[in-house]
Amino acid sequence: MISLRGVHVHNLKHVDLDLPRGKLIAICGPSGSGKTSLALDTLYAEGQRRYIEGFSPYARQFLECLEKPAADKITGLPPAIAVRSQRGRRSSRATVGTATEAYEYLRVLFARIGRVFCLECRREVRADTPQSAADTLAELNREARLLILAPLAPPEGSEFKSLAEDLRERGFLRIVGGGRTYELDREEGREAFFRLAGCQLAAGEELAVVVDRLSAQSSPQRLRDSVETAFRQGGGRARGLVEVSPSRQEESESAEDARGVPTVLDGRTWRRIEFVNELRCATCERLYIPPEPRLFSFNSPLGACPGCAGVGNRMALDAERIVPDPSKSLAEGAIAPFSAASFRRELKRLLEFAEEQQIPSDAPYRELKPEQQRLVWEGTADGQYGGVRGFFAGLEGRKQSAPLRSFLSRWRVEQACPVCLGSRLRPEALAVRIGGKNVAELAALPITEAREFLKALPLDHWEREVGQAMLAQIDTRLAFLAAVGLGYLSLDRRQHSLSVGEHQRVTLTGVLGSSLVNMLYVLDEPSVGLHAEEMAPLREAIAALCSRGNTVVLVEHEEELLRSADQIIEIGPGAGERGGRVTFQGTPAAMQASATVTGEYLSGRRGVGAPARRRALSRGRIRLAGARGNNLKNVTVEFPLGVLCVVSGVSGAGKSSLVEDTLYPALRRRLRLEGPAALAFDDLIGEGQMDDVQLVDRSPIGRSPR
Repeated sequence: MISLRGVHVHNLKHVDLDLPRGKLIAICGPSGSGKTSLALDTLYAEGQRRYIEGFSPYARQFLECLEKPAADKITGLPPAIAVRSQRGRRSSRATVGTATEAYEYLRVLFARIGRVFCLECRREVRADTPQSAADTLAELNREARLLILAPLAPPEGSEFKSLAEDLRERGFLRIVGGGRTYELDREEGREAFFRLAGCQLAAGEELAVVVDRLSAQSSPQRLRDSVETAFRQGGGRARGLVEVSPSRQEESESAEDARGVPTVLDGRTWRRIEFVNELRCATCERLYIPPEPRLFSFNSPLGACPGCAGVGNRMALDAERIVPDPSKSLAEGAIAPFSAASFRRELKRLLEFAEEQQIPSDAPYRELKPEQQRLVWEGTADGQYGGVRGFFAGLEGRKQSAPLRSFLSRWRVEQACPVCLGSRLRPEALAVRIGGKNVAELAALPITEAREFLKALPLDHWEREVGQAMLAQIDTRLAFLAAVGLGYLSLDRRQHSLSVGEHQRVTLTGVLGSSLVNMLYVLDEPSVGLHAEEMAPLREAIAALCSRGNTVVLVEHEEELLRSADQIIEIGPGAGERGGRVTFQGTPAAMQASATVTGEYLSGRRGVGAPARRRALSRGRIRLAGARGNNLKNVTVEFPLGVLCVVSGVSGAGKSSLVEDTLYPALRRRLRLEGPAALAFDDLIGEGQMDDVQLVDRSPIGRSPR
């Protein structure tokens, strides 16, 4: 049992409760009665505080610890996790993938088993390792001699002598150049090398130090160690020379082999093979960054697109906002920003410029020639007049003040970044692919398709062994999203663009998608924003939590979730001072038989029925035609006036896109009121029947403590 004694947080009246562990417990009651005070401010706060106390003092300073709840005694409390019912973060960087941590595992998967393909020639780019280079040389060197070389950049002038001395001190006694091998431990060898340095290496011919000489019987370990030393001495480059047998010498001199280039050293023919331990395309010579998890993070400077800093879009001037009424002339204020009192001088400069360029300032803007409109926007090439773009570019340089930033935001709109086309990652990150797709293409797939794609990946044994842990974690989260009805979303969908119900289920996935056991989960109204059709998957997901030995406490009003609980606790009987007491604790069946407020409604003895009479639809309509923003499919709908009109549907169906993002902004614009830009639509008819329009949404009333 979780035992609570004398809890007096907020309006709770010294509550005593015993909650069974491993069960689903629903807390209900009127709003303001103390449900959240009991669930979040007591159970979760104390569970989290006790868990954090187990960390070191150094670690605790980085963690936010809630206040100790006012209670006489709390025992039997496991570590707690809370899922609050609140609107998604406004950050444009938060996505479905980051919220559920599926994208984090996807980044690790691409870093571990992803393959780099050149962005220009589409060929696979591989970096040689000491082991792969040794395997290649061992396959060729079956019966001949083998030299392992480390390429060196030739020094200048008198530095040849210091180079020779330095190599000798490090134990390297042979150096190759000009088709000969020079022995640095002998006087005549050094003199011959210095003579070569003075004449034949003037054109920049490359030198190479001999790291090791091996035979076909040499051990694989020695070969690998020698190649590793060559990589280290050659700055990431190594070279192998395989001696060609006399029987194949004529063939080798006449044609190149796919596995090397014929070369002559000391009068013998060798097969030269170059190795590089960096990701450089052999055809295009383009260098790529070695894959690591940070490379696939748009929140990291290493992986973010340089054009948009990982946001995926850039703010651009909106021609429709700047010229809202093309029927006006330049003199009448067709350029709306110049109509502001503080920028009237810009209007004066524009009219003077129009007179110089013979642009009619009294003709409607829509009747100006394309070249004349371009001059208004771009100005002149000599910079004498910068046009509308030059005006805003000048404001960008001094946008420190809040009023100026607000003024700029009125005339701009988000557009996809031209560098990354909305993927938010740098080109080198998009060069890494698994199964033919890069991480941005995979994150853009619907969740059901992404899950099928990952299950069908053609991986070899090594890739399967390395990636199975990440694949299992990704599949767990994608399966949960699909189970709660979000299989149509993609991992790159921005979190602030989700509906309330979608956001609620994504947040639940981030918490419930893990495999934790013996935890206390406190869920604050998880059914908010969900349609009745979506209750069953949510109920099954919560039941799966309890089946793993977790205790789940719900703050809930939804009838279906209350009936599925193992135990119901009602706080009441009223709100504020009239609340704060436990009016019922027991099973759903016992609650229906009780005389409590919730029991009366559950049993059907009380409730709200349909009204006996409806208002007549006689006060006109507003007709919105061709709404096609977000997922709306060219919707045409009529809203009756003078009545209560309800727009319903499953979460994510497009209700908010239709009402909040299309109808409301369109009405504000038509009524010449300040407001956001509306999503795409064809026409709006009937706005003249109203004087004003207001939006009451879920955003907080204010953030100021006053």
